[in-house]
Amino acid sequence: MSAHPNGNCLRCRKPCQVFGCRWCAACYYPGIDETYRRYRDMIEEGYTRYQAKVQSGWGDPDEARED
Repeated sequence: MSAHPNGNCLRCRKPCQVFGCRWCAACYYPGIDETYRRYRDMIEEGYTRYQAKVQSGWGDPDEARED
């Protein structure tokens, strides 16, 4: 897991509790890096953010609509 430059969680944007981490304690779960990588790959493949978020498991349909 590589460090995120601004120190905020990549999922909820709240400050991370551990310097150099990418995820806050509330968002972290085993496998989150793989899920995020799948989400980013789908965006690069041309999926919309909504499609990528739902299909990769990064967010549920109601959460994804808010973005």
